[in-house]
Amino acid sequence: MTLLNVLFMSLSEIFGNANFKHFVGASGHQGHLAGGFIGYLGVMYFLIKSFASTSMLVTTFMWEGMITVLGSAYAILILGERFTSWIQYAGVVLAMLSVYMVHCGDCK
Repeated sequence: MTLLNVLFMSLSEIFGNANFKHFVGASGHQGHLAGGFIGYLGVMYFLIKSFASTSMLVTTFMWEGMITVLGSAYAILILGERFTSWIQYAGVVLAMLSVYMVHCGDCK
């Protein structure tokens, strides 16, 4: 259950970050500001649910790794941003591997 909570927490953070980016960008639309705050309310909700089912160590590590992977995917696929070096892409691959290893280490 922790993996799902962390996934939803990461998706909520990406939603919030994307809305804040659009708000400070060209649009400046108030709806993007509200969307950013709603995204971070979702982060808090799923963070509390995650802490109820597993340790802070596992939750925060999986969250950081997952937000790295999903945030990078959003920036590359939707925003059209790119890394400047192959080693940055390798770092994202290692983050994926680390999330998998931490999750599987918690499985019983």
